[in-house]
Amino acid sequence: MHYLLLLYPLIAVQWFLNVVTLLEKMKDGKNYHNQKLLGAVYSFFLAVPVLMILIRVYE
Repeated sequence: MHYLLLLYPLIAVQWFLNVVTLLEKMKDGKNYHNQKLLGAVYSFFLAVPVLMILIRVYE
């Protein structure tokens, strides 16, 4: 579980940069399909550790 101390912030930074890129592409009227897909993947990897922690807390 200690690897999450490094991995979780890195995924959060990637997620934020992806959101910024998504907004820029939407503003310019470009195709943003890849950013939507990456956002879903990053959100999954951000949500799973939180859910794992909640499960351990309430066991």
